[in-house]
Amino acid sequence: MSKVDAVILAGAPAGGLAPTAEGGRGSCRAMSRAMIPIAGKSMLAWVVEALRGAASVGRIAVVGNITDGPGSPEPGPSGVDLVVEPGGNLMENIKRGIEALEPEGPVLIVCSDVPLLTAEAVDDFVERAAKLDVDLAYPIIPRAHCEARYPGIKRTYLKTGDGVFTGGNIMLVRAEFVFRNWGTVSNAYAARKQVFKLARMIGMGVLARVLAARVFPGVLRLAMIERAAGKMLGARVAAVVSAYPEIGEDVDKPSDLEAVERLLGSPR
Repeated sequence: MSKVDAVILAGAPAGGLAPTAEGGRGSCRAMSRAMIPIAGKSMLAWVVEALRGAASVGRIAVVGNITDGPGSPEPGPSGVDLVVEPGGNLMENIKRGIEALEPEGPVLIVCSDVPLLTAEAVDDFVERAAKLDVDLAYPIIPRAHCEARYPGIKRTYLKTGDGVFTGGNIMLVRAEFVFRNWGTVSNAYAARKQVFKLARMIGMGVLARVLAARVFPGVLRLAMIERAAGKMLGARVAAVVSAYPEIGEDVDKPSDLEAVERLLGSPR
């Protein structure tokens, strides 16, 4: 298996997930979410460990402020290769990470708030995504897998005629696609929470089917979503169905953090 370089996005603030001086949550809001301690390591350290254990991953760059908090990875073979100053948003951080690595092939983009991530899950996704002739491959996980493996963690799901899925927190992209379509990709990211603007970009018909699929899942198929996303981004896009729910279990609220701490054996 050819190795791919990885960019870990660690620029998000901890917000209400940050530990207080008394050991609770809610203060130190300037702290990076990536540096929140779980079971003796930062969330970032858990992710780095998974990537370092993956046969498919070569160099690792972290984009974010990662100097505060326990478990910060050290440069070198056992940690990260590059630490990059973050920009103003997620898309800018992706661009900065890719520019810093100057990769020769596809790049794995990984969020820093998936401490349950495993090397096996990474290798499975990269191996199958790399076989596709696409610019962007994105994992989706069946609801049944998520609920069977992690019944205490709630996720948002999309009903389709092919099944009920949640999205993952990693993706494989071609660097040239990111730079070639930077304006389009940035506009799509900016419109992600603006329904009507997003509808104009992705197509009102597809958006209507997404809404209707809540009641009639058969009207929405994965191939339809792939085509619509590809049209919006000016790229070839593919969804990769993953049997590894840890890819989709991100920590973005206190209940997620509590569930993950239990799973990783951290005392409360």
